[in-house]
Amino acid sequence: MSENRYSVRFEELFGFYAGRETGVPLVPPEHVYFSLTNRCNLKCRMCSVSGGGDGEMETGEVCAIIRQVKELGVRHLILSGGEALLRRDLKEIVSFSVASGIEMVDIITNGTLLNEETADFFVKEGLNHLTVSLDGLRKNNDYIRGEGVFDRAEAAMDILNRVKKTHSRRNPTLGINFTVMDRNVEDMLPILDFAGGKECNIVVFQPVLFDNVKMHVKQKSPLWPCGEKLRLLEENLKRLQELKSDPRHTPMIYTSDQVLSLMPAYFQGRMPAGRIGCYEGLKRMVITSGGQVWSCLGIYGDARREKLADIWVSASARRVREKARRCRRHCLQDCVYFPSSVAAEALKVVAGAPEEEKALAAASLESGLKKTGAALAAAGAGFIGKIRGRNALDALKAKIRSADGRDGGRKRGACG
Repeated sequence: MSENRYSVRFEELFGFYAGRETGVPLVPPEHVYFSLTNRCNLKCRMCSVSGGGDGEMETGEVCAIIRQVKELGVRHLILSGGEALLRRDLKEIVSFSVASGIEMVDIITNGTLLNEETADFFVKEGLNHLTVSLDGLRKNNDYIRGEGVFDRAEAAMDILNRVKKTHSRRNPTLGINFTVMDRNVEDMLPILDFAGGKECNIVVFQPVLFDNVKMHVKQKSPLWPCGEKLRLLEENLKRLQELKSDPRHTPMIYTSDQVLSLMPAYFQGRMPAGRIGCYEGLKRMVITSGGQVWSCLGIYGDARREKLADIWVSASARRVREKARRCRRHCLQDCVYFPSSVAAEALKVVAGAPEEEKALAAASLESGLKKTGAALAAAGAGFIGKIRGRNALDALKAKIRSADGRDGGRKRGACG
Protein backbone atom coordinates (compact mmCIF):
# COMPACT_ATOMS: atom_id res chain seq x y z
CA MET A 1 0.00 0.00 0.00
CA SER A 2 1.48 3.37 -1.01
CA GLU A 3 1.67 6.47 1.17
CA ASN A 4 -1.26 7.92 -0.78
CA ARG A 5 -3.40 4.84 -0.14
CA TYR A 6 -2.75 5.02 3.61
CA SER A 7 -3.54 8.73 3.61
CA VAL A 8 -6.76 8.28 1.67
CA ARG A 9 -7.92 5.49 3.98
CA PHE A 10 -7.33 7.47 7.16
CA GLU A 11 -8.78 10.69 5.78
CA GLU A 12 -11.94 8.79 4.85
CA LEU A 13 -12.12 7.11 8.26
CA PHE A 14 -11.86 10.33 10.22
CA GLY A 15 -13.69 12.46 7.67
CA PHE A 16 -16.76 10.22 7.60
CA TYR A 17 -16.70 9.91 11.40
CA ALA A 18 -16.52 13.64 12.08
CA GLY A 19 -18.92 14.36 9.22
CA ARG A 20 -21.53 12.11 10.81
CA GLU A 21 -21.10 13.93 14.13
CA THR A 22 -21.58 17.37 12.59
CA GLY A 23 -23.84 16.61 9.64
CA VAL A 24 -21.28 18.35 7.41
CA PRO A 25 -19.33 16.29 4.83
CA LEU A 26 -15.59 16.78 5.30
CA VAL A 27 -14.53 14.41 2.53
CA PRO A 28 -16.17 13.46 -0.79
CA PRO A 29 -18.44 10.41 -0.89
CA GLU A 30 -16.54 7.15 -1.14
CA HIS A 31 -18.57 6.20 -4.19
CA VAL A 32 -21.37 7.45 -6.44
CA TYR A 33 -24.01 5.04 -7.67
CA PHE A 34 -25.42 6.34 -10.95
CA SER A 35 -28.50 4.46 -12.12
CA LEU A 36 -28.56 4.89 -15.89
CA THR A 37 -31.96 3.24 -16.38
CA ASN A 38 -34.75 1.54 -14.47
CA ARG A 39 -35.40 -0.78 -17.40
CA CYS A 40 -34.39 -4.41 -16.89
CA ASN A 41 -34.66 -7.58 -18.94
CA LEU A 42 -35.28 -9.66 -15.80
CA LYS A 43 -37.99 -9.74 -13.15
CA CYS A 44 -36.16 -10.93 -10.02
CA ARG A 45 -38.33 -11.96 -7.10
CA MET A 46 -36.78 -9.52 -4.60
CA CYS A 47 -36.42 -6.44 -6.83
CA SER A 48 -38.81 -3.49 -7.25
CA VAL A 49 -36.68 -1.38 -9.60
CA SER A 50 -37.83 -2.55 -13.03
CA GLY A 51 -40.43 -0.35 -14.70
CA GLY A 52 -40.50 2.33 -12.02
CA GLY A 53 -38.56 5.54 -11.56
CA ASP A 54 -38.42 8.91 -13.23
CA GLY A 55 -37.37 8.28 -16.84
CA GLU A 56 -33.91 8.46 -18.40
CA MET A 57 -31.58 11.31 -19.23
CA GLU A 58 -29.94 11.97 -22.57
CA THR A 59 -26.28 11.10 -23.05
CA GLY A 60 -25.14 14.72 -22.73
CA GLU A 61 -26.98 15.17 -19.43
CA VAL A 62 -25.47 11.98 -18.03
CA CYS A 63 -21.94 13.04 -19.02
CA ALA A 64 -22.42 16.54 -17.59
CA ILE A 65 -23.29 15.00 -14.22
CA ILE A 66 -20.36 12.58 -14.40
CA ARG A 67 -18.05 15.57 -14.98
CA GLN A 68 -19.36 17.02 -11.71
CA VAL A 69 -18.78 13.69 -9.96
CA LYS A 70 -15.10 14.03 -10.87
CA GLU A 71 -15.03 17.69 -9.79
CA LEU A 72 -16.48 16.69 -6.42
CA GLY A 73 -13.39 14.56 -5.83
CA VAL A 74 -15.09 11.17 -6.03
CA ARG A 75 -12.69 8.30 -6.81
CA HIS A 76 -15.25 5.55 -7.45
CA LEU A 77 -18.19 5.70 -9.89
CA ILE A 78 -20.57 2.74 -10.12
CA LEU A 79 -22.86 2.61 -13.17
CA SER A 80 -25.96 0.58 -12.46
CA GLY A 81 -29.65 0.15 -13.27
CA GLY A 82 -32.09 -1.56 -13.75
CA GLU A 83 -29.79 -3.21 -16.23
CA ALA A 84 -27.10 -0.77 -17.38
CA LEU A 85 -26.31 -2.76 -20.54
CA LEU A 86 -29.73 -1.86 -21.93
CA ARG A 87 -28.47 1.69 -22.56
CA ARG A 88 -27.51 2.00 -26.23
CA ASP A 89 -25.09 4.79 -25.32
CA LEU A 90 -23.37 2.83 -22.53
CA LYS A 91 -20.07 2.66 -24.40
CA GLU A 92 -20.05 6.44 -24.82
CA ILE A 93 -20.85 6.91 -21.12
CA VAL A 94 -18.10 4.50 -20.06
CA SER A 95 -15.58 6.18 -22.38
CA PHE A 96 -16.43 9.61 -20.98
CA SER A 97 -16.27 8.37 -17.37
CA VAL A 98 -12.83 6.79 -17.80
CA ALA A 99 -11.51 9.79 -19.77
CA SER A 100 -12.73 12.17 -17.05
CA GLY A 101 -10.03 10.82 -14.76
CA ILE A 102 -12.27 9.14 -12.19
CA GLU A 103 -9.96 6.55 -10.65
CA MET A 104 -12.39 3.61 -10.61
CA VAL A 105 -15.31 3.19 -13.01
CA ASP A 106 -17.40 0.07 -12.38
CA ILE A 107 -20.56 -1.51 -13.76
CA ILE A 108 -23.14 -3.66 -11.99
CA THR A 109 -24.97 -6.04 -14.33
CA ASN A 110 -26.99 -9.26 -14.32
CA GLY A 111 -24.55 -10.49 -16.98
CA THR A 112 -27.13 -11.79 -19.44
CA LEU A 113 -26.47 -9.14 -22.12
CA LEU A 114 -22.66 -9.09 -22.14
CA ASN A 115 -21.24 -10.28 -25.46
CA GLU A 116 -17.75 -10.55 -26.97
CA GLU A 117 -17.87 -7.10 -28.58
CA THR A 118 -18.93 -5.31 -25.39
CA ALA A 119 -16.42 -7.22 -23.29
CA ASP A 120 -13.66 -6.28 -25.75
CA PHE A 121 -14.68 -2.64 -25.48
CA PHE A 122 -14.66 -2.68 -21.66
CA VAL A 123 -11.21 -4.24 -21.58
CA LYS A 124 -9.69 -1.85 -24.12
CA GLU A 125 -11.37 1.22 -22.64
CA GLY A 126 -10.06 0.59 -19.13
CA LEU A 127 -13.20 -0.26 -17.14
CA ASN A 128 -12.06 -0.95 -13.58
CA HIS A 129 -14.49 -3.63 -12.37
CA LEU A 130 -17.59 -5.55 -13.41
CA THR A 131 -19.95 -6.90 -10.75
CA VAL A 132 -22.31 -9.70 -11.75
CA SER A 133 -25.41 -10.18 -9.59
CA LEU A 134 -25.79 -13.89 -8.85
CA ASP A 135 -27.97 -15.24 -6.06
CA GLY A 136 -26.77 -18.81 -5.88
CA LEU A 137 -25.85 -21.64 -8.20
CA ARG A 138 -28.00 -22.64 -11.17
CA LYS A 139 -31.12 -24.03 -9.46
CA ASN A 140 -31.57 -21.34 -6.82
CA ASN A 141 -30.36 -18.42 -8.90
CA ASP A 142 -32.78 -19.28 -11.71
CA TYR A 143 -35.67 -19.66 -9.26
CA ILE A 144 -34.94 -16.12 -8.08
CA ARG A 145 -33.90 -14.48 -11.38
CA GLY A 146 -35.46 -16.58 -14.13
CA GLU A 147 -34.81 -19.74 -16.10
CA GLY A 148 -31.50 -19.82 -17.96
CA VAL A 149 -30.09 -16.71 -16.24
CA PHE A 150 -27.28 -18.54 -14.45
CA ASP A 151 -25.91 -20.09 -17.64
CA ARG A 152 -26.01 -16.77 -19.49
CA ALA A 153 -24.26 -14.97 -16.63
CA GLU A 154 -21.63 -17.68 -16.39
CA ALA A 155 -21.03 -17.47 -20.14
CA ALA A 156 -20.57 -13.69 -19.82
CA MET A 157 -17.93 -14.16 -17.12
CA ASP A 158 -16.10 -16.67 -19.30
CA ILE A 159 -16.20 -14.23 -22.23
CA LEU A 160 -14.73 -11.41 -20.16
CA ASN A 161 -11.94 -13.60 -18.79
CA ARG A 162 -11.10 -14.86 -22.26
CA VAL A 163 -10.97 -11.33 -23.72
CA LYS A 164 -8.75 -10.12 -20.85
CA LYS A 165 -6.29 -12.92 -21.53
CA THR A 166 -6.30 -12.11 -25.25
CA HIS A 167 -5.29 -8.53 -24.46
CA SER A 168 -3.08 -9.43 -21.46
CA ARG A 169 -5.12 -7.19 -19.20
CA ARG A 170 -6.14 -7.64 -15.56
CA ASN A 171 -9.07 -5.23 -15.70
CA PRO A 172 -11.96 -5.12 -15.47
CA THR A 173 -11.77 -7.35 -12.43
CA LEU A 174 -14.80 -9.53 -11.73
CA GLY A 175 -16.96 -9.72 -8.64
CA ILE A 176 -20.25 -11.25 -7.51
CA ASN A 177 -23.06 -9.64 -5.54
CA PHE A 178 -25.00 -12.31 -3.63
CA THR A 179 -28.29 -11.28 -2.00
CA VAL A 180 -28.90 -13.56 0.99
CA MET A 181 -32.44 -14.89 1.34
CA ASP A 182 -34.32 -18.02 2.41
CA ARG A 183 -34.00 -19.73 -0.96
CA ASN A 184 -30.23 -19.52 -1.39
CA VAL A 185 -28.67 -19.90 2.09
CA GLU A 186 -27.32 -23.32 1.09
CA ASP A 187 -25.36 -21.75 -1.79
CA MET A 188 -23.39 -19.20 0.26
CA LEU A 189 -20.26 -21.34 0.55
CA PRO A 190 -20.47 -23.04 -2.87
CA ILE A 191 -20.69 -19.63 -4.57
CA LEU A 192 -17.18 -18.90 -3.28
CA ASP A 193 -15.82 -21.95 -5.08
CA PHE A 194 -17.68 -20.92 -8.22
CA ALA A 195 -16.32 -17.36 -7.95
CA GLY A 196 -12.77 -18.64 -7.53
CA GLY A 197 -13.15 -20.75 -10.67
CA LYS A 198 -14.26 -17.64 -12.59
CA GLU A 199 -11.24 -15.62 -11.37
CA CYS A 200 -13.41 -13.25 -9.33
CA ASN A 201 -11.54 -11.03 -6.88
CA ILE A 202 -14.45 -10.27 -4.53
CA VAL A 203 -17.80 -11.63 -3.39
CA VAL A 204 -20.28 -9.41 -1.54
CA PHE A 205 -22.96 -10.92 0.69
CA GLN A 206 -25.86 -8.62 1.53
CA PRO A 207 -29.18 -9.44 3.22
CA VAL A 208 -32.33 -9.11 1.14
CA LEU A 209 -34.37 -5.97 1.85
CA PHE A 210 -38.11 -5.79 2.27
CA ASP A 211 -38.05 -3.33 -0.65
CA ASN A 212 -34.83 -2.40 -2.47
CA VAL A 213 -36.38 0.87 -3.67
CA LYS A 214 -37.74 1.87 -0.26
CA MET A 215 -34.82 0.83 1.92
CA HIS A 216 -36.23 2.71 4.91
CA VAL A 217 -39.14 0.25 5.15
CA LYS A 218 -38.16 -2.18 7.91
CA GLN A 219 -40.66 -5.01 7.64
CA LYS A 220 -40.19 -8.74 7.60
CA SER A 221 -40.16 -10.17 4.10
CA PRO A 222 -41.41 -13.61 3.01
CA LEU A 223 -37.93 -14.02 1.51
CA TRP A 224 -36.20 -13.86 4.91
CA PRO A 225 -34.67 -17.13 6.16
CA CYS A 226 -36.23 -18.68 9.24
CA GLY A 227 -36.21 -21.99 11.12
CA GLU A 228 -33.66 -24.47 9.75
CA LYS A 229 -32.54 -22.00 7.08
CA LEU A 230 -31.72 -19.44 9.77
CA ARG A 231 -29.64 -22.01 11.66
CA LEU A 232 -27.80 -22.90 8.45
CA LEU A 233 -27.24 -19.20 7.82
CA GLU A 234 -25.57 -18.82 11.22
CA GLU A 235 -23.24 -21.75 10.47
CA ASN A 236 -22.37 -20.38 7.04
CA LEU A 237 -21.67 -16.89 8.40
CA LYS A 238 -19.26 -18.28 10.98
CA ARG A 239 -17.45 -20.14 8.21
CA LEU A 240 -17.33 -17.00 6.06
CA GLN A 241 -15.73 -15.09 8.92
CA GLU A 242 -13.12 -17.83 9.32
CA LEU A 243 -12.32 -17.71 5.61
CA LYS A 244 -12.25 -13.92 5.61
CA SER A 245 -9.62 -13.91 8.37
CA ASP A 246 -7.29 -16.01 6.17
CA PRO A 247 -5.23 -13.60 4.01
CA ARG A 248 -4.54 -16.44 1.55
CA HIS A 249 -8.21 -17.02 0.77
CA THR A 250 -9.48 -15.92 -2.63
CA PRO A 251 -11.78 -14.48 -3.71
CA MET A 252 -11.92 -11.84 -1.01
CA ILE A 253 -15.09 -11.83 1.09
CA TYR A 254 -15.77 -8.11 0.86
CA THR A 255 -18.54 -7.97 3.46
CA SER A 256 -17.30 -6.75 6.85
CA ASP A 257 -17.08 -9.02 9.90
CA GLN A 258 -19.57 -6.80 11.69
CA VAL A 259 -22.19 -7.13 8.96
CA LEU A 260 -21.65 -10.89 8.75
CA SER A 261 -22.03 -11.28 12.51
CA LEU A 262 -25.22 -9.20 12.68
CA MET A 263 -27.06 -10.78 9.75
CA PRO A 264 -28.95 -13.39 11.83
CA ALA A 265 -30.19 -10.66 14.20
CA TYR A 266 -31.30 -8.62 11.17
CA PHE A 267 -33.43 -11.50 9.89
CA GLN A 268 -34.84 -12.11 13.38
CA GLY A 269 -35.86 -8.46 13.71
CA ARG A 270 -33.72 -7.89 16.78
CA MET A 271 -30.85 -5.71 15.57
CA PRO A 272 -29.02 -4.34 18.65
CA ALA A 273 -29.40 -0.57 18.96
CA GLY A 274 -26.25 1.47 18.63
CA ARG A 275 -24.04 -1.40 17.47
CA ILE A 276 -23.71 -0.09 13.93
CA GLY A 277 -23.97 3.36 12.42
CA CYS A 278 -25.55 4.41 9.15
CA TYR A 279 -23.46 6.72 6.96
CA GLU A 280 -26.14 7.55 4.39
CA GLY A 281 -25.43 10.91 2.77
CA LEU A 282 -21.74 10.65 3.67
CA LYS A 283 -20.31 7.41 2.36
CA ARG A 284 -22.31 7.36 -0.86
CA MET A 285 -24.29 9.50 -3.25
CA VAL A 286 -27.01 7.91 -5.38
CA ILE A 287 -28.20 9.54 -8.62
CA THR A 288 -31.34 8.15 -10.21
CA SER A 289 -31.92 7.65 -13.92
CA GLY A 290 -33.93 10.89 -13.91
CA GLY A 291 -31.22 12.89 -12.16
CA GLN A 292 -32.57 13.01 -8.62
CA VAL A 293 -30.09 12.72 -5.78
CA TRP A 294 -31.69 9.92 -3.81
CA SER A 295 -31.34 8.46 -0.35
CA CYS A 296 -33.35 5.84 1.50
CA LEU A 297 -34.46 8.70 3.77
CA GLY A 298 -35.66 11.00 1.01
CA ILE A 299 -34.69 12.89 -2.15
CA TYR A 300 -32.36 15.78 -1.39
CA GLY A 301 -31.49 17.28 -4.76
CA ASP A 302 -31.93 17.36 -8.53
CA ALA A 303 -28.69 17.03 -10.50
CA ARG A 304 -30.35 18.30 -13.67
CA ARG A 305 -31.03 21.67 -12.07
CA GLU A 306 -28.46 22.02 -9.27
CA LYS A 307 -24.73 21.47 -8.99
CA LEU A 308 -23.72 18.29 -7.19
CA ALA A 309 -21.29 20.28 -5.03
CA ASP A 310 -24.16 22.48 -3.82
CA ILE A 311 -26.48 19.52 -3.24
CA TRP A 312 -23.80 17.74 -1.20
CA VAL A 313 -23.61 20.55 1.38
CA SER A 314 -27.29 21.57 1.26
CA ALA A 315 -29.69 21.80 4.19
CA SER A 316 -31.71 18.96 2.65
CA ALA A 317 -28.62 16.72 2.64
CA ARG A 318 -27.90 17.62 6.24
CA ARG A 319 -31.42 16.60 7.25
CA VAL A 320 -30.87 13.21 5.61
CA ARG A 321 -27.62 12.78 7.54
CA GLU A 322 -29.31 13.64 10.81
CA LYS A 323 -32.04 11.05 10.18
CA ALA A 324 -29.37 8.49 9.32
CA ARG A 325 -27.42 9.29 12.49
CA ARG A 326 -30.52 8.55 14.55
CA CYS A 327 -31.38 5.33 12.69
CA ARG A 328 -31.25 2.28 14.94
CA ARG A 329 -32.46 -0.35 12.46
CA HIS A 330 -29.56 -0.74 10.08
CA CYS A 331 -30.20 -2.40 6.71
CA LEU A 332 -26.67 -3.93 6.68
CA GLN A 333 -26.04 -2.84 3.09
CA ASP A 334 -22.37 -2.20 2.34
CA CYS A 335 -23.17 1.05 0.53
CA VAL A 336 -24.01 2.75 3.86
CA TYR A 337 -22.08 0.54 6.30
CA PHE A 338 -19.05 1.98 8.07
CA PRO A 339 -17.06 0.55 11.01
CA SER A 340 -18.67 1.32 14.37
CA SER A 341 -15.26 1.75 15.99
CA VAL A 342 -13.22 4.10 13.84
CA ALA A 343 -10.33 4.06 16.30
CA ALA A 344 -10.15 0.25 16.18
CA GLU A 345 -10.29 0.33 12.38
CA ALA A 346 -7.43 2.84 12.20
CA LEU A 347 -5.30 0.76 14.54
CA LYS A 348 -6.12 -2.36 12.54
CA VAL A 349 -4.74 -0.73 9.38
CA VAL A 350 -1.48 0.21 11.13
CA ALA A 351 -1.13 -3.17 12.83
CA GLY A 352 -1.72 -4.97 9.52
CA ALA A 353 0.86 -2.95 7.61
CA PRO A 354 4.08 -4.73 6.59
CA GLU A 355 6.90 -4.08 9.06
CA GLU A 356 8.75 -1.88 6.58
CA GLU A 357 5.63 0.29 6.15
CA LYS A 358 4.52 0.66 9.78
CA ALA A 359 6.26 4.01 10.27
CA LEU A 360 4.71 5.27 7.03
CA ALA A 361 1.25 4.06 8.09
CA ALA A 362 1.61 5.69 11.53
CA ALA A 363 2.67 9.01 9.97
CA SER A 364 -0.30 8.86 7.61
CA LEU A 365 -2.57 8.20 10.58
CA GLU A 366 -1.38 11.35 12.33
CA SER A 367 -1.63 13.35 9.10
CA GLY A 368 -5.18 12.14 8.52
CA LEU A 369 -6.26 13.30 11.97
CA LYS A 370 -4.72 16.73 11.42
CA LYS A 371 -6.36 17.17 8.01
CA THR A 372 -9.74 16.16 9.39
CA GLY A 373 -9.37 18.64 12.25
CA ALA A 374 -8.49 21.42 9.81
CA ALA A 375 -11.46 20.59 7.57
CA LEU A 376 -13.74 20.50 10.58
CA ALA A 377 -12.56 23.92 11.73
CA ALA A 378 -13.23 25.35 8.26
CA ALA A 379 -16.65 23.72 7.81
CA GLY A 380 -19.62 26.08 7.90
CA ALA A 381 -21.53 23.94 10.36
CA GLY A 382 -22.40 26.54 12.97
CA PHE A 383 -20.76 26.95 16.36
CA ILE A 384 -22.55 24.13 18.19
CA GLY A 385 -21.99 21.64 15.40
CA LYS A 386 -18.29 22.47 15.22
CA ILE A 387 -17.79 22.11 18.95
CA ARG A 388 -19.58 18.77 18.99
CA GLY A 389 -17.50 17.54 16.08
CA ARG A 390 -14.25 18.76 17.60
CA ASN A 391 -15.04 17.04 20.86
CA ALA A 392 -15.76 13.85 18.95
CA LEU A 393 -12.46 14.13 17.09
CA ASP A 394 -10.54 14.82 20.29
CA ALA A 395 -12.13 11.76 21.87
CA LEU A 396 -11.11 9.71 18.85
CA LYS A 397 -7.50 10.93 19.11
CA ALA A 398 -7.44 10.01 22.79
CA LYS A 399 -8.75 6.51 22.02
CA ILE A 400 -6.11 5.92 19.36
CA ARG A 401 -3.24 7.22 21.48
CA SER A 402 -4.21 5.30 24.58
CA ALA A 403 -5.23 2.02 22.93
CA ASP A 404 -3.06 -0.98 23.70
CA GLY A 405 -5.43 -3.97 23.32
CA ARG A 406 -4.00 -7.28 22.20
CA ASP A 407 -1.18 -5.77 20.13
CA GLY A 408 0.31 -4.03 23.16
CA GLY A 409 3.13 -1.56 22.54
CA ARG A 410 2.83 -1.83 18.78
CA LYS A 411 -0.54 -0.08 18.91
CA ARG A 412 0.62 2.44 21.49
CA GLY A 413 3.29 3.61 19.09
CA ALA A 414 0.86 4.07 16.22
CA CYS A 415 0.87 7.87 16.38
CA GLY A 416 4.50 8.35 17.29
